[in-house]
Amino acid sequence: MHDEPIVQKPASGFWTDAYPDLGRGPISLEDSVSPEFYQKEKEHVFKKSWLYIGRVEQLPQKGSHFTRELAILDTSILVVRGKDDQIRAFHNICPHRGNKLVWRDDPFQEVEGGSSFLYCRFHGWRFDLDGSLIKPSRADLLLDFDGSKCSVPQIQCEVWQGFIFINMNPDNTETVRDFLGEFAEGIEGYPFAGPHQVYKFKAELQCNWKIFMDGFAESYHGPYLHAGSFGALTEVAKMDAPNPYTDALAFDLKGPHRMFSFYGEPSQKTPFSRPIECLTESSPAGPWNKSAKRGPLPKGLNPTRSDKYGFDSFQFFPNFVLIFSSSGFTTHAHWPTGPHSHIVEVDMYFKPPTSHRERISQELTVSFLNDIVLEDASPLEGMQAMLNSGAIKEFYANDEEILVRHLHKVIQDKVTEGEKSKAEQGA
Repeated sequence: MHDEPIVQKPASGFWTDAYPDLGRGPISLEDSVSPEFYQKEKEHVFKKSWLYIGRVEQLPQKGSHFTRELAILDTSILVVRGKDDQIRAFHNICPHRGNKLVWRDDPFQEVEGGSSFLYCRFHGWRFDLDGSLIKPSRADLLLDFDGSKCSVPQIQCEVWQGFIFINMNPDNTETVRDFLGEFAEGIEGYPFAGPHQVYKFKAELQCNWKIFMDGFAESYHGPYLHAGSFGALTEVAKMDAPNPYTDALAFDLKGPHRMFSFYGEPSQKTPFSRPIECLTESSPAGPWNKSAKRGPLPKGLNPTRSDKYGFDSFQFFPNFVLIFSSSGFTTHAHWPTGPHSHIVEVDMYFKPPTSHRERISQELTVSFLNDIVLEDASPLEGMQAMLNSGAIKEFYANDEEILVRHLHKVIQDKVTEGEKSKAEQGA
């Protein structure tokens, strides 16, 4: 067990004082409304960063594969477990004439399956699981053809703790582990491998992806937006003073990544507990029996070593969120589909229940969490519409919204740096 805190609030009482480079003034809204900025963000952020696209459990055996349709990357991704057990990623395209290689009835619908080779339905060409050509159909018709140069285009792919990442930048030399940095080191050792009981939630929203991520970067909004879900939070909020239920236990920034640790109670009976919570002994914070945790915590979790700890949210740049709770871990991935729209994917990985009571308890927690995600999403499309109106050009962030400030600064800095480098190379 790790007893010494690894994160402490500055003596001034303000987290912002630990990161003076972030500034304190208003934040430009350009990155959330401008179609021109979106195109630059696509080029300099998403096509140059390590991106989380799935878990190894989706590829249980040799030949297993799945596809990802990612508009922000302008391509379809094919992820395959090879005959050598190595996981590889490819552009989902046949190098013969450019047909989409793996699909079923709808070429834009994501699919999963398994096969001992990759087969193009257009002309019958076959490729090995490492992307190399096995056999073209009607080889007697091919002229001046070199099969060694006709492979499925590969994408850089690495696995960290069972999470599969890709990088579209052909010039990238940084490993995914080095990219994830100190935060990754701090949570290694968590039992990611499972087994898991998995719950999934997916939705497309008409708002910029960062606007949604901002809602999961602070709990300041909790007693207001979630008043119907958390009675205790609301009662304290009426005092309009420091709120022990929603003020973060800790914020921490490491390069382009960020995290915050926050309160987990009441995972016990309170005057606000609903009858169903008392019956199942669970709540949005998870089971009341904290022994449901999966063993000792890695050193990076609960960085303040608080006995009131409940959740940690690690937000890995640019769009991958990894949340830990007493129930297990949850991933959020945010995929832009345009300057004012994106798809959010929420996957919850819980400890498999061992009884009907545990299963019902878990289902209740999932139901609560889904409702909370919907509550978080509820104002965002209207917010985006108003931001698009141009009525305001910037917004403000308080000390509890420091991660909001950080995300927008990092994104804007990456785009500025990318555009500068592009201009210098073209000069």
